[in-house]
Amino acid sequence: LGLQDGGGRPAGEYPDFIQLVRRQLQRDYRDEDLRSEGLRVFTTLDPLVQSTVESALPKRLGELEKSRHMRAGTLETAAVVTSVSQGEVLALAGGRQSGYAGFNRALDATRSIGSLVKPAVYLAALSEPSRYTLTTSIPDEPYTLRLSGGQVWSPKNYDHRVNGPVPLYQGLSRSLNLATVNLGMSVGLTKVSETLYRLGAQRRFKAVPAMLLGAVPLSPLEVAQIYQTIAAGGYRAPLRAIREVMDQRGRPLNRYPLAVEAAVDPRAAYLTSWAMQKVVTQGTAKWLGGRLPQGLTMAGKTGTTDDKRDSWFAGFSGDKVAVVWVGRDDNKPMGLAGGQGALPVWAEFMLALPNEPLADAPPEGVLLSGACGRSDVPYISTSSGAACGGSGNKGDRDGDSKAPVRESAGTVAEARPGRSGPSEPAAAPKPKPKPENFFLDL
Repeated sequence: LGLQDGGGRPAGEYPDFIQLVRRQLQRDYRDEDLRSEGLRVFTTLDPLVQSTVESALPKRLGELEKSRHMRAGTLETAAVVTSVSQGEVLALAGGRQSGYAGFNRALDATRSIGSLVKPAVYLAALSEPSRYTLTTSIPDEPYTLRLSGGQVWSPKNYDHRVNGPVPLYQGLSRSLNLATVNLGMSVGLTKVSETLYRLGAQRRFKAVPAMLLGAVPLSPLEVAQIYQTIAAGGYRAPLRAIREVMDQRGRPLNRYPLAVEAAVDPRAAYLTSWAMQKVVTQGTAKWLGGRLPQGLTMAGKTGTTDDKRDSWFAGFSGDKVAVVWVGRDDNKPMGLAGGQGALPVWAEFMLALPNEPLADAPPEGVLLSGACGRSDVPYISTSSGAACGGSGNKGDRDGDSKAPVRESAGTVAEARPGRSGPSEPAAAPKPKPKPENFFLDL
């Protein structure tokens, strides 16, 4: 299986991407067909994006290792870049060294995603505009739950502080664990897990309280699918690496067109993206916000797991989604949070690529002023005033969080950070012109 572009670059330069192409082909073709001669596969690879990613990974990892006095080669990474409008995988790297076939971490390394799960929690809440707005006050207060078998689950914030009532959007932008847990238990674990599945998660996981802080094992490609749906305004397009398959005479055998469906309320997706912009401008990823060129806006989320074993960043501009994981193959702690490890790697290649700013225009039903006395916070026009003043907690909606035991603050580290659409959703965004095809010769 070889990959060619217009310049005839050797196939061996893209082994990680080729693995993804092969797996997607295996859904429709037998292995013996793929081993035979004659098939021509047109792919979604963007060589500029791929080469930029491949250059950035070893450079930044080397700098991180040096700054942390680690032995060279200690850290590993994976990265995925996709097109917002097309749902296409533009680049994929399964490790720090490019050009070598081996363990593909972008496809096969499943790690807990930490606080990358939080946008789904807040999106689930914002899908109930009569209960929650971006400025709804939610409690960033201790939450203790006695589990079956006598175990007690009592998470705490990353900085060990308790902030009291905070606006809902700050719970996400500041990645507050206690606020997120209180909100998620109010919304209901079933609804949060359903939101994750609607966004594109396919791997089954348990809907348990730790899910609200990221006890959800996913691969970087699976995370990219979830964030792709948020970036596309709530419309899910299964990520693809293939556009078309032809025989050796150029006759089309199979096409893989863009397939889009409304997954979550586009109004709630817009509000969630707005809060994720605050992550970049004033929250846990403000390091990135200070480096954006004038006029460029981005949204994203940092993620960290127990003992800083996994460092994540997922974010998007107006036209690209990118996910980066940094960690160790032996799963030992490395001392890097999401904003310290994955974020600098992400920024190294994303800021080197051409990017479009996030779209300013909200979907129908979202207003840009007047939310609970604030002039700068968007809100869904059907939101009731009652959602502005209280916690938004009107009791458990699906039985997941009944009868919690309230006790003192717990000692669990930040590391296990774990829809209702409108009846007539807005039309899906129109796809943009596709770049030149790059093809595989089988």
